[in-house]
Amino acid sequence: MLSLCLPVAAGAALADPSGGRHVKVSLVAETDAVTPGRPLLAGLRLQMEPGWHTYWRNPGDSGLPTKVKWELPEGFVAGVLQWPRPIRFHTGPLVSYGYEHEVLLPVELEVPAHLSSPEVRLIARVSWLECQEVCLPGKAELSLSLPVRASGAPGPAAPLFEEARRQLPARDADWTFSASVRPGSVELAVGPPGGTSLDEAYFYPVTRRVLDHAKPQTLRKSGGGYRMDLPLGTRGKVAERLEGVLVGNTSKGPVALAVDVKPLEAP
Repeated sequence: MLSLCLPVAAGAALADPSGGRHVKVSLVAETDAVTPGRPLLAGLRLQMEPGWHTYWRNPGDSGLPTKVKWELPEGFVAGVLQWPRPIRFHTGPLVSYGYEHEVLLPVELEVPAHLSSPEVRLIARVSWLECQEVCLPGKAELSLSLPVRASGAPGPAAPLFEEARRQLPARDADWTFSASVRPGSVELAVGPPGGTSLDEAYFYPVTRRVLDHAKPQTLRKSGGGYRMDLPLGTRGKVAERLEGVLVGNTSKGPVALAVDVKPLEAP
């Protein structure tokens, strides 16, 4: 039976303030203290039951991304959520992007240079969609209190942040990208570093409905690099920029690369 992963309203109220029926969400920090004038790396940790998943910033054909609203002490400023590389979920003809098992979504918080309190309390109001054959909306109000000290040490969640860094898309100047618009598709040219071969790849677009997520993306060798044919979506045209994440296997190991290029009209 085809599921569009639309929210199920009945029974959506949360008995557990830390999560939904199948996803536990917590607010964690990389260090065990807040240092005045130094950024604090916090994160939303989503732990999913087997078979359940949540969504990336672009959920693909269905779903909703995880969102957060902050209530922070005076002078604190939250940056944007950072999104580790996603994976694909196939439901009938639909393809969605997201996470299974566990994911940490880091966010950098600016900390003012002067703090009068010996402790700070961070509050995050989080909403998400958890899906298997059906989808359930989840929401939670999370809080985290940390002492204020001249320096902090790695906290209990520090290994989670190290793993998240390994999964975040990299901006690697040794890789080159360009894109051209063709009838019904966008051709992404990929130039790897010398001596690196690209065995397989998939491009996850940031903007919804620019590409047809369900159609296959083809990768072929071209000169010293590679070309990928990315089928256009329902809009029938690309945005001002082609932005996303190229995930692939290379002769030197897996990669997740940030792509942001201005597509040109093919001659």
